[in-house]
Amino acid sequence: SRRREAVAAGATDWIDELGSVWRREYRHLDTGALPRLVRLARLSLLIDSLQSEVLRPFDLARGDYGVLAMLRRAGSPYELSPSQLTNRLARSSGGMTKILKRLEESGLVQRLPDPDDGRGSRVSLTPAGLELQDRVFNAFLVASQGLVKPLSETRLREVDRALRTLLDTFERYLAE
Repeated sequence: SRRREAVAAGATDWIDELGSVWRREYRHLDTGALPRLVRLARLSLLIDSLQSEVLRPFDLARGDYGVLAMLRRAGSPYELSPSQLTNRLARSSGGMTKILKRLEESGLVQRLPDPDDGRGSRVSLTPAGLELQDRVFNAFLVASQGLVKPLSETRLREVDRALRTLLDTFERYLAE
């Protein structure tokens, strides 16, 4: 706990220092937005680390779990077409093919003929895939709850509002 506090304090300190250096070196420019983006980039790295830490005991990559979770969210019978998975998870078709092959070889998904399209296929969770997805989901839930436990409900609502605003800002900016 103390180590995490020191890491958190250090992360803020170095980003604040970075902002000070930018202001000093680029006096003629407004560099105020950069520390916020560095914080977001750092947060992205920490979230990736948290996800990898949760997935490690299950021997799954994030892309693998993304497929299992997407199939689970599809509802019973927990199946989608490969193109639906590719589009929803923003993967290349080649990347998705590799993930599906790996999951199929592990017995976590199966490919079945698409009853509506003789040329197509459907990917569905196997009982083992469903069971594993539920176990990993519960591990993510425990980790997420532990992460936000120190924050009050009021603070969590504030954070959520700020994150929604930033996400909307990024999506609008990148859509232009």
